[in-house]
Amino acid sequence: MEFRTAQYEKARAVFDAAGIGSADNDLAERLRAEFPRPSDDLRASVAAFRDLLRLEIRPERFRRLLRAWAGRVVAGIRSGDFVSAGAWMKAVTENPVFPSEYSHHVTDALRDLSRPALLDELVVALAKAGDPPGADALLSGWGSPLVEYLIAGMLVETPKVNRRHLVEYLGQAGRGDIRLLTSWLRDPRWFVLRNVATAIGRAGREGGVPALMTIVDHEDDRVRVEVVRALATLEGQDAVPLLVSALADASQRVRNAAVSLLRAEPSDEVVLRIADHLANEAVTADDARRLIKIIAERTSETARDTLASLADRHSKLRPSKVVRAAAQAALGKPS
Repeated sequence: MEFRTAQYEKARAVFDAAGIGSADNDLAERLRAEFPRPSDDLRASVAAFRDLLRLEIRPERFRRLLRAWAGRVVAGIRSGDFVSAGAWMKAVTENPVFPSEYSHHVTDALRDLSRPALLDELVVALAKAGDPPGADALLSGWGSPLVEYLIAGMLVETPKVNRRHLVEYLGQAGRGDIRLLTSWLRDPRWFVLRNVATAIGRAGREGGVPALMTIVDHEDDRVRVEVVRALATLEGQDAVPLLVSALADASQRVRNAAVSLLRAEPSDEVVLRIADHLANEAVTADDARRLIKIIAERTSETARDTLASLADRHSKLRPSKVVRAAAQAALGKPS
């Protein structure tokens, strides 16, 4: 117990030096730099705060620490110091050091912090700052209250900022826990699914792939387009078979997206799978020309040989007249 008390007093002394008092009433308002460099100040203050969370056993004092924490997050947002706000946010929400029986205090504090007026301030400040990358820790650490706010913001006629920003922030919010986003893929509204699918792609977490696959055949082609794009972003070359299968989608919008995504993927697998698609699926002359162009733009030996094979009426691929004509045109040969 003596060692624990010594640890506590040491942490308290460091935290007091950082400017967050121990017993005064303005606990949530004070943070003064008394370390050699600002970065040292932030790291030391956050580390000391986490020590206090770990050691504090009195519920009321624990709640007061959380009020101080909320004040630091708010101060960072209002000053435009999103790096600081993010560091303070994750001091509580990432790798918790406090006893599990205090989790409900943290949940309450986070809900209190997530009042609509502050979140309005946050998204407006982020948009005005040009979506600074330093905000990533803040958004990814905020959790479900922020996700719920962003989803709700997409549903109003006049959101606080452009919906493009809201989708971007939603993607960042999902980087901490992609399940915060994937749970929304059960929503019945197509426009919610479209935006969430886009956000999952931007979150960059492969854990979102299984959930996206559950709506890859959604009835609305606007949803299917964003699902295909998100899967291409998350899976890279592994998404090529899916993209080629999307070339047979009933929607021209989906087919257009698949063509663009295949063009951006440099793997020779694209060439081979497009050739197989052209040989086995009925395609329009326009689609044949666009797919042949993807092959013709490449300089690999595989691409050259495949293009020549598609232009040859005696090829084992047995291309249709439409495909053969497109390949011959790409090679500059008369049909």
